[in-house]
Amino acid sequence: MKMESLMSIGLILLLIGFIFIIISSFSSSIKGQTEVKSAGLIFIGPIPIGWASDKKMFYILIGFSLLLIILWFLLRKYV
Repeated sequence: MKMESLMSIGLILLLIGFIFIIISSFSSSIKGQTEVKSAGLIFIGPIPIGWASDKKMFYILIGFSLLLIILWFLLRKYV
């Protein structure tokens, strides 16, 4: 895969993420809900560093990080 196509895919995913954030903020303000939950995940090589404000979000983050670690090892081995 060429670098230009990878950059295009990354930019498109970034824009889709921003659109989801904007849509969810508008829909929650219309319904009057004010509960906010957050989680974040950063990878330094194959090592994940994450945080979450809710137990459910924490478990989702653990599952997502395990999936990405497995994907990282598979891509590193075969690509």
